[in-house]
Amino acid sequence: MKKVALFVHNLTVEYALTVAQGAAAYYTKDKDVQLILAQTNQPHYPYGLYEYQYWASAEILNSDDIDLIMIIASTYQTYINDKELLTFLKPFTKKPIVSIAVDLPFTNVHYTVCDCELAFNQIVEHLKNVHGCTKIAFVSANTTNSKEALLRFEAFKKALKNNGLEYHPEWTIEGYFIRDAAHTVTLDRYKSKKEIEFDALVAANDLMAEGCLQALLELGVKVPKEVKIIGFDDSTRASFTTPSLSTINQNIFEQGRKASEIAHSLLNGCNIPRETKTNASPVYRQSCGCISQSNISFSSKNHEGKTIPNHNLNSETLEKYTQHFSDSVAIYTLIDTFHSTHTLRELFGNLTEITSQLKFNSMAIVLYDKPVEFARDDNIIIPEKAYLRTFINNNKQLIPYDDKGIEINPHKQLLPDTYFANLPGVYILHAIFAGEKQYGYIMIQVPNSKFEMHHIYLKLIINAIANAYDFSQTLTKNERLTSRNERLLRDNQELNLQNSIDELTQVLNRRGFMEKAEKELKKATKNGKSGLVFFADMDGLKKINDTYGHKVGDLAIQTEAQVLEEAFRATDIVGRLSGDEFAIVSTGLTKGYISAIKTRIEQLNKLFSEQAGLPLTLSISLGWVPFTPEKAELDILLSRADEKLYEEKEIKHAQNAKAAHETDTKK
Repeated sequence: MKKVALFVHNLTVEYALTVAQGAAAYYTKDKDVQLILAQTNQPHYPYGLYEYQYWASAEILNSDDIDLIMIIASTYQTYINDKELLTFLKPFTKKPIVSIAVDLPFTNVHYTVCDCELAFNQIVEHLKNVHGCTKIAFVSANTTNSKEALLRFEAFKKALKNNGLEYHPEWTIEGYFIRDAAHTVTLDRYKSKKEIEFDALVAANDLMAEGCLQALLELGVKVPKEVKIIGFDDSTRASFTTPSLSTINQNIFEQGRKASEIAHSLLNGCNIPRETKTNASPVYRQSCGCISQSNISFSSKNHEGKTIPNHNLNSETLEKYTQHFSDSVAIYTLIDTFHSTHTLRELFGNLTEITSQLKFNSMAIVLYDKPVEFARDDNIIIPEKAYLRTFINNNKQLIPYDDKGIEINPHKQLLPDTYFANLPGVYILHAIFAGEKQYGYIMIQVPNSKFEMHHIYLKLIINAIANAYDFSQTLTKNERLTSRNERLLRDNQELNLQNSIDELTQVLNRRGFMEKAEKELKKATKNGKSGLVFFADMDGLKKINDTYGHKVGDLAIQTEAQVLEEAFRATDIVGRLSGDEFAIVSTGLTKGYISAIKTRIEQLNKLFSEQAGLPLTLSISLGWVPFTPEKAELDILLSRADEKLYEEKEIKHAQNAKAAHETDTKK
């Protein structure tokens, strides 16, 4: 039986997820192939604290056991340049490679590519001839150096030329393939509706189109009456924006399926072309004016003007949303199970029930002889000895928990043939890591293509395995620890926790925050790490108290504390300093995440305010400063963050005053 590895940079990105689902759909049981999917990020991934550890999955899948590697190469180009991509892929070129959306300059490579020239020509023709648009702007992602971005840009310029229209460089907006970036850049460039000279806008992906759409609406531009907008991808979100987004469907699912078909042909010795093209086609909706905004049927039209089925609205989409509650229940079950689990033996004893609950067809856990540690700058090197510690198939634990396990060499094979060789299907491999430690890997056979949810389940499971491993080791080293001392330790911890928790909000109080934050900054300084310190102040608490009373004011403070805890990471330190003032310490966080955090807080304020039954929507102002190993004095950092907060408050007051003045003027 052949084994195919599929490298995905990040499974939370809809494009990558859809391609992976298309690839998996091809490998039905009659294909006699095992498709092993893994989220890898990239070597030395610079974002987050330990996300770089995901690259271990790629190193594991460089095993002699793997016959061919598929890679969604375009998803890596958003984060790294071509030279870096080729450098880290070169060790994998001893095997055939099928690249999705990007040609790679290696000998043994086949690739798929979406031919978008015709589709771009059709949408420009459509904008000109159907809607009378002659001044067309473009939202690019050229600065990412993604080949896909550059191809779409050139296709757009060629389409303008074919239709006798002029390209205006000053109307090109750089959006980095990111919705928030496109939104921010648009508002930075255009301060008022009067400055908008173009009558249509085409974007290199739907996310950027959506960001520009929102920005234009905020400037008072009427879409599609004054500006038509067309994206690229036909993502699920495109059907649900307001107005719904006209776009180019590049058949993402089909690209993944076609890549698997190519891979299967190569494995069977077929001679096929190096390049395989898939086609893109326009999908017209409300944002270009082809569908009335009063039409709530989620209709779409093709280039010939005929109504076509909306592929984003089907039984699979509906099932995805109706299964949300079931997914939540599964997560809660995992959390409850792991909360009561301490040792590896106890954890492994629960795995059969877990696989049944999650409907995994099989699960294998491989642990190294001892954990190996990797810092961000280290090359991840997989040990040559590992041990299959448990194997579950069809809800039966064929290999129960074993302190030793069955020895294997991951460089030669992922799992012993006895338990794995004759089980075709789709699998996910996930490295088991916590912090800088790598413990081994887990592989599951999944029952469906809900890869994003399976990945969440695996994240919870690997955290539990790492914790249980460390806890088991601790018990071995401390056998003389008496139950009395354990009880005293727990009592002291609970007492310290009570003294450190704010009674109203249940986050850290000032004392608890200062103590924990000081320790975190000292730890960060010792380990050479940087991060951010935030100072936060609720907007308008006095007005809330004066208008609705202090009971509602207290509920507002409680709700805002919940928002901050949800918006920041579990590893971040959140505390209430006094009244409506909060502070946060985030080790490893960079300023590139601030825009996303602000957006997240705004979204959560709307959601939590409604859930709490508040008579208004909460808002909060943030001031932030970076800390480094050389500058990590908490009092100074908080003071500087407070100054930044004051500046943001001033900006908000000015904006509110301007908006009020404009409203009065209109009246």
